Amino acid sequence: MNITSIPKFVVNLERRPDRLEYIQKEMDYMGWEYELFKAVDLNSHRGCTLSHTEIIKIAKERGYDSVMVIEDDCSFLPYSKNLINKIDTESGDFEFGIINLAPTLNRKVNRSEENQLFLDITNLPPKLEHERGVFATNMIIYHSSVYDDVLELEKPEKLGYYAIDDYIYQFILPIKQSYSPILPIAPQMSSWSDVSQGQYNNFYTQTYNWNLYSPYKIPNEFLDYKYNQITKQNNEHKEFKYEN
Repeated sequence: MNITSIPKFVVNLERRPDRLEYIQKEMDYMGWEYELFKAVDLNSHRGCTLSHTEIIKIAKERGYDSVMVIEDDCSFLPYSKNLINKIDTESGDFEFGIINLAPTLNRKVNRSEENQLFLDITNLPPKLEHERGVFATNMIIYHSSVYDDVLELEKPEKLGYYAIDDYIYQFILPIKQSYSPILPIAPQMSSWSDVSQGQYNNFYTQTYNWNLYSPYKIPNEFLDYKYNQITKQNNEHKEFKYEN
């Protein structure tokens, strides 16, 4: 597994140059190159879905073994480079369908027995009545083995009915062994959502839920969004660590 070398596409609405400026700084912080994809502009989950499926089509045409889709509201955590380097150098090769680098956890998840730097988002503990699922696609890696499965979402009976993250949770994660890093790489920033047409505290929701449902907890210092932004502005990279 070498996340750094996977081809990366940043999804950005052409009418949101502010978001492009923001995500460019985030990508510069990580030292990642990327290809810009002009998002399908439908102000809905359907536009988000089609942006992902169009990128997957490009990946198929180019013969990419895997592809990373990065939405333009991702906010890297200061330990992200350290954790990615650790994954790249220590995890070795393994099969996967999807690696969700910053999911919103709405139910408990297990440690991966095979991959110590990952959570297992396929083999989940029994779901409690109030729990939901594993959602969000703000930073996600698709392996070629699931390209066609995701493209099924373009069929008329599915497009618009399922949000892409719900579709992945219901129909791909259960049958294709998938993972998440043991800490999130880049939760969404808290901002206006062009998809849901509302203001959302996504950074706080994703990090709070992570510490609620994951066996690995984000240290308190990284739960402070302002601290994270100042750290990145100073181009500081923190050591990866977690709490139990």
